[in-house]
Amino acid sequence: MRLKKAYMLDFSRNEFYGTIPNDIQHENYSTLRLLYLDHNTLTGTIPASLMQMRKLKGIFLNDNYLEGMIPYVIDDDQKVNLLTIRVQNNRLTQPVAPVICDLDVNKGEYELVELGVDCEIWPSDCSLCQGRCY
Repeated sequence: MRLKKAYMLDFSRNEFYGTIPNDIQHENYSTLRLLYLDHNTLTGTIPASLMQMRKLKGIFLNDNYLEGMIPYVIDDDQKVNLLTIRVQNNRLTQPVAPVICDLDVNKGEYELVELGVDCEIWPSDCSLCQGRCY
């Protein structure tokens, strides 16, 4: 499916299962700002293509069965735009990469204001996670 003009996709709480489709990428959804796939039964890993969507402001993948890690291959344009990443209540096992913590709005260069992760994977030196892990 290609929705080049879509601003928001909200597929939360739909009892979706399986993996996140690899075609959710910038070329197919070039204007997408908000992606809600939370509260489903999605499995597999988080596709790196999600972290390369240049205009995406919020990624909501919390409350699924996703495994592995938050991909940290982040497009330079997205570094400036990304405001929220919510991935808590999954089965992620790899610690949050420092490059994601470095997007903290308080550091002055980027815009990330919310990083929702489980306490088991947040690095102690990540100010975005301080007191806000799940």
